[in-house]
Amino acid sequence: MPLPLPKLDDRTFQQLVDDSKRLVTQSAPEWTDLSPGDPGIVLLEAFAFLTETMIYRLNRLPEKAYVAFLRLLGVTLEPPAAASVSLHFTRAQAANTQPIQIPRGTRVSLKRSDGGSNEPPIFITSRTVTLAAGDNSVDMLAHHCEQVSGELAGRASGLPALSISARRPPIIAPTGDELDLVVGIEAHAGELTANDPAIQFEGTTYRIWREVENFTNLGVDGFVYIADRNTGTITFAPSARRRNEDGTLSDAPESLAAVPPADREIRLWYRRGGGPEGNVAADTLTVLKDSVAGVQVTNPNAATGGRAGETLANALVRGPQEFHSLERAITAQDFELVAKKRSPAIARARAFTRSALWTFAAPGTVEVSLVPYLPDQLRPQGRVSIDALRAQETDDARRLIQNALDERRPLGTNVLVNWAHYKLVSVKARIVVRREEDLERVRQRVLTRLNQTINPLPNNISAEGWPFGQALRASNVYDIALSEPGVRWVDSVRLRVDEVPNTAVPSIAADAFQPHTWYAVSNSTLFRSINDGDGWEPAGRFPTEQIDLVRVHPNRPGLVALATHTADVKGSRVRISNDSGETWLPDSFPINVSIYDIAWTVRDSVPLLLLATDGGLYELSLRAGSTPVQVLVDPRKQNLGFYAVTIATEARGTYSVAVAAEATAGVYLSSEGGRANTFRKIDEMGVKGEDIRVLTVQYVGPNSYLWAGAFSPGGDDPGHGCFRWQLLGPQNPPEGWVRFADGWDGGSCRAIAFQGTKVFAGTHRRGVVQLDARGGSQPWIKPDVNSGLPLRDQGRFQIVSSVACDPNGQWVMASGVSGVFRSRDGGVTYQTCSTNEFAEAVTIPDTWLFVSGEHDLSVVSEDEAR
Repeated sequence: MPLPLPKLDDRTFQQLVDDSKRLVTQSAPEWTDLSPGDPGIVLLEAFAFLTETMIYRLNRLPEKAYVAFLRLLGVTLEPPAAASVSLHFTRAQAANTQPIQIPRGTRVSLKRSDGGSNEPPIFITSRTVTLAAGDNSVDMLAHHCEQVSGELAGRASGLPALSISARRPPIIAPTGDELDLVVGIEAHAGELTANDPAIQFEGTTYRIWREVENFTNLGVDGFVYIADRNTGTITFAPSARRRNEDGTLSDAPESLAAVPPADREIRLWYRRGGGPEGNVAADTLTVLKDSVAGVQVTNPNAATGGRAGETLANALVRGPQEFHSLERAITAQDFELVAKKRSPAIARARAFTRSALWTFAAPGTVEVSLVPYLPDQLRPQGRVSIDALRAQETDDARRLIQNALDERRPLGTNVLVNWAHYKLVSVKARIVVRREEDLERVRQRVLTRLNQTINPLPNNISAEGWPFGQALRASNVYDIALSEPGVRWVDSVRLRVDEVPNTAVPSIAADAFQPHTWYAVSNSTLFRSINDGDGWEPAGRFPTEQIDLVRVHPNRPGLVALATHTADVKGSRVRISNDSGETWLPDSFPINVSIYDIAWTVRDSVPLLLLATDGGLYELSLRAGSTPVQVLVDPRKQNLGFYAVTIATEARGTYSVAVAAEATAGVYLSSEGGRANTFRKIDEMGVKGEDIRVLTVQYVGPNSYLWAGAFSPGGDDPGHGCFRWQLLGPQNPPEGWVRFADGWDGGSCRAIAFQGTKVFAGTHRRGVVQLDARGGSQPWIKPDVNSGLPLRDQGRFQIVSSVACDPNGQWVMASGVSGVFRSRDGGVTYQTCSTNEFAEAVTIPDTWLFVSGEHDLSVVSEDEAR
């Protein structure tokens, strides 16, 4: 319940008239006619009406007073933001090899071809660079603004609370460059040390003072001021009676910070202007307003970040929110308010406790997702594009917010600032309207509603934009369309996404630590699902590479490895993520051999990868500066290649490593963690001569078993099934390899996965077969042709390239050329879970937002629909 507003005066019109009549009878008893027709009573009622009107106004807080109160709290209007752009300077004559200096403050503009009277926007460079001899080009950051240098703002009075003003406001919002606003106070000889910041102007030295938010926690020195950049007002510290150690107030006022000495010049260097007109297109900034001989200039990308100053109406809403945060980032709302306040280039911010989302995250880490501001001209029909959003995501804005949050975060809390992720979704639906409606106009209005609702940015329909992590459901589409007058009903609603792993998925993996999380490889993209395949999102893009397989560390949360190759480059490379695919290490690990398989382990507390390649077994440590190093398996065959590698953690805490060699050369086992010269050959006890290309480990209670899948040459060969070897450290099991081939007719074994004692095997032509390995050899159970797995031809399934089971034993997933299929009934029936069209809902992770794609709306009259 809101707090009731108190009334300063609660008298009504009738009460005022009655009080006046009582006064008449007391002070003028001869006035006896108090009826409404008496002229005197008419005057009393008129004045009572005017008085009631004044009371009404008194009981409502005027906006001017509200603004004054906000100013007392330090709330000011945000100034315009300056667009920024990377300018590309090139030599006009390539033969010229002399160094060319491009000074800071060099002005660049664009040509006006429309003959307009308005001056074109001007960008100034933020630093001095030199085009070195032999270099033909250089890039430099520039901002849309005008530089004002050495403006005399007045002379100091020597008194606290001095306030001065720039002559040409507004000063642009902070860009992260300390030169946006420089305030210099005249300094006399001997007052400055070598470490004091200073600037020379017209033969006079000026000490540079610092801009702060307020006069508390000033840091190393007290030479500070606060600035209202919108009005150009600079205010120095006031004075106040402070509390003594005993809690009493001091006798005399003391300045809260340093005060400029009397009669000293105060000069300003600042950048003014900014605004949305600076968001110019690419390749338009080609005119040098300041001559720099021998160079040409352009902007390869569009300028971004320009934004108009804040309106008073917005400040009236924002002010109370900032008051509650008290300039400290404690709650999620605090982090979000600081992020939006520090940069006008930010439209939205969302703060998360990272450990609540990810098992790999250390406690005490806050992740802040940012959504950039997008000008209205870049939102046709209310729609925004992912490319337009990405173009506005400048590293300067992100770094500015990161620094601001680092200053305000609690001790022991880490802050990670990133740009939000987006998922493109489009709607297909049929809309039936009343017969008198204009079909095209209705379609356009519904289309605009869809674009504005399925939108990451605030707009007229959605004040905050689409909520982070909220699924888009068919019911949302019904609500959007039916809210348009004239719409009778909506049907045939389908939701579509463009990017899913629905073709050529050679490898899938379940995350052992992150609940409900799976990874699937498709061409050059790694996809991740956080809801057991209900939805997939790209977690890694490598456009020039083909991803061959994905492996998740079984003992360390967050570690994911990929093996990739490039068509025109010999060999493979390894890519690593420490955070479940959120980010990837900038450097990959190339190797000049082809990788067939990868296995994770740990050695000396450092994660380690073992790589099975056509040139031998390699190990790759995640220590800084590591490179793949070959591990000698068979001293007699140093160049022996390997198809598969797997690692088992036995009950005693030791590691065993098994590898399957090429050309039916056998299986090798190391009981000493896979170190060089510790492997022994174990194929003589049952798999000699078999072409083993799949190795994996099954854990049943305290026991661990090595499973091997045999490859068959094709044709009508039914295949040789799978083999099992009990791991007993350096000892061999008495039974050796146990073969499981009863009922097997699927040809080659492509993959093996486990769900307790149940074994699932992906085959060449029989889909996913299964058996229960308890108590001796059991026959393989083949899926029914109506199981839901894709068929290649009558009676034969498509090749199953990969099989995986989740740690909780609920799901089985299989993949191949037609995408990913999942089963929740133990592999009896399967459904596709990588389709790009949905009837009910499209999901996104908590840190993602939706962006509208190309919607397909069919609008028909009710006469046609019947």
